[in-house]
Amino acid sequence: MTKIIIDFWNNFIFLEPIFLYLLIPLAALFILWLAVVFKKRKTRPAPTYGSKYPLVGRVKLWGLFVITDGALMVLALAKRYLVKDGLSFSGGNVEIILVIDRSISMRGDDIKKSRLEIAKREALNVESFLGENDKIALFVFGRESHRKIYLTTKHNTVFERISNINFPKPGNLKGDGLIWDSDFASMLENIYQSMDRQDMGIKKTSTRYIPKKKSNRIVILISDGEDQFKNDRPVKIEEIQYKSDYMKRFDKALNEFRRRGLKIYPVGVGTSKGVLRPSLLRGYKENEDYPEGLLKNADWKGKVSRLDKDNLSFLARSSSAELTGYVWTVENATTTVRSYLRSVIDSNRSSLPEFGVSNDERQLWQYCLLAAVVILVLGVLSHPTSGYFRRR
Repeated sequence: MTKIIIDFWNNFIFLEPIFLYLLIPLAALFILWLAVVFKKRKTRPAPTYGSKYPLVGRVKLWGLFVITDGALMVLALAKRYLVKDGLSFSGGNVEIILVIDRSISMRGDDIKKSRLEIAKREALNVESFLGENDKIALFVFGRESHRKIYLTTKHNTVFERISNINFPKPGNLKGDGLIWDSDFASMLENIYQSMDRQDMGIKKTSTRYIPKKKSNRIVILISDGEDQFKNDRPVKIEEIQYKSDYMKRFDKALNEFRRRGLKIYPVGVGTSKGVLRPSLLRGYKENEDYPEGLLKNADWKGKVSRLDKDNLSFLARSSSAELTGYVWTVENATTTVRSYLRSVIDSNRSSLPEFGVSNDERQLWQYCLLAAVVILVLGVLSHPTSGYFRRR
């Protein structure tokens, strides 16, 4: 019986296991709750004929509702999955981490309609090269980096999300966390850390995780390559220090990519001629969407946003990705890199059959969230409306 329970538990994974630490204070609260209940029962007068004492009491029972609800919320945050028992056999599979630049420079219309629209078009081309068991993840980045979808075989979900990537409407630009710059260091950090979390969940590793190289896992980065932080020439002491810290983060993240064998295959979008940076804010309103006087700033006035092939090819070289012989940039609306994408994907498929955890998995965190809501409602309904603070 014990073995059955252990085997069943081992089939659970958590994609965000760090949230499980929140169970520690909840466990402490539960122990405190038990102590209060037992102390109350111990100090009760001896029962006499016809006397009745509640087992717990309405106030203390409501406390149990709160603790249980909190535990279920933690499990929901940790994104609990159930993986069916057994091993899967797969051969020739590939895992693609698709990264799309959604910073302000991708509004450049040196390629009609915009660099972002061309980036989405090329990203959608990837779907036709995927097999049933291939996995794909989605990230978008700018000043911040966001993981949208972990590695999954549910391709439709990923490509539907790609189709919906857009810039904020006028009036909503100022609060957008992605828009203003391209922070490549944050993007690289987010990718390898997110993949580590997914691998840790699947492999049931301890908190001391040692990453392993996966020859069939690659990054396809679609961007104009502009890295404002890397290309800045700071003058002020604090700006110089910021760039120094940024480059240390950038180099460390690339080193982590090499440790994991993650190759970066860029798709460059834009032209060498580029567009004037002020045109990137066309359609948005000063003071409402961006600060007054921004376009007169030295970083904007007269500056040009253009395709930075050097930065993109540097990322490829640094991660041991081979670009020789490929056309990997889109510099006009009629050009496509379909053949490049097909070659990159097929050349990085696993050459030998691999055994691994079955891909047949079920998300359970939604059920944890639903159960938490139900228990919260029951707790509210059972909350003592009179005599709540009255000693029993």
